[in-house]
Amino acid sequence: MKRFRPLLALLALAASGAALAQEDPSSPTSTSGFLRSGTTLRFCLDQQNPIWRFEQDLALAVARSLGRQAEFYVHRQPLPDLDTAPQPLDRLELLRLFAHHCDIYPGLVGSTTPAFDYPADEQMYATRPYLRASYLFVSRDPRVKTLADLPRTAPLSMERGGLPAYLMYATRRGQFTDRPVDTAARLVQDLVKGQARAGIVFAPQLYGRQKDLAKVGLSATPVTTLPNMTWYVIYGLRRDRPSLRTQLDSALARLIQRGEVQKLLVKHGLNRPGITVAGVSDRRPTSESMNDR
Repeated sequence: MKRFRPLLALLALAASGAALAQEDPSSPTSTSGFLRSGTTLRFCLDQQNPIWRFEQDLALAVARSLGRQAEFYVHRQPLPDLDTAPQPLDRLELLRLFAHHCDIYPGLVGSTTPAFDYPADEQMYATRPYLRASYLFVSRDPRVKTLADLPRTAPLSMERGGLPAYLMYATRRGQFTDRPVDTAARLVQDLVKGQARAGIVFAPQLYGRQKDLAKVGLSATPVTTLPNMTWYVIYGLRRDRPSLRTQLDSALARLIQRGEVQKLLVKHGLNRPGITVAGVSDRRPTSESMNDR
């Protein structure tokens, strides 16, 4: 079955259960290191995520809600330039991070439907969602507000190999000309500078780099005419920490209900079309690999 992922989703590269059982937990390459104990929660911080400062503030709020202290392990530094693509976060690397460096990985992206891949399987838990993020149609032409308005001869800029490009090529080949670029960072820069007139980009990638669209002559509208254009943002954690997931789910629900997550979106300029706080009733879709309820 084909599995689709936006930029921040995981590769399905789980190690076999037999191999995991034979590992030495003290080895730095182990994916089953010893569980940490104490009053702190250690969060992995991916500074290649354009909204990592929001994630850091939310982690502080989550830990505070649980009466604990947040610590941070910087997993990845910012990319050196606009055209360097981030390496996908494969599941084996994620498990090693959980084993040796952090309890929780923020900012993972998971499907809103069970029909597509979701980062929860035999090796990893996913918390309840705290954000919903969509792909956006971004335009410099005030007469072209949506993908449906774009003339078939007008170029559409998309990240090469991304979900929108895949879906456009698969379902609308020939309907639009395209202008592919290698990275979301380059796509955003081209739109901001006017080198691209229209494009499809994931909302966190856009607003993490350019919050005031009107200032640079752009408008943005969530894409609704292609499938799976809206995704959840969740925390990931080790599969053998069900009580921690329950605590995190409760903390996130409290912060959503109190409006604290919304306040953080406002603080970081992310309260824009295409990024919304997840509803209290939003739940993880059922895992395709096992019953994850």
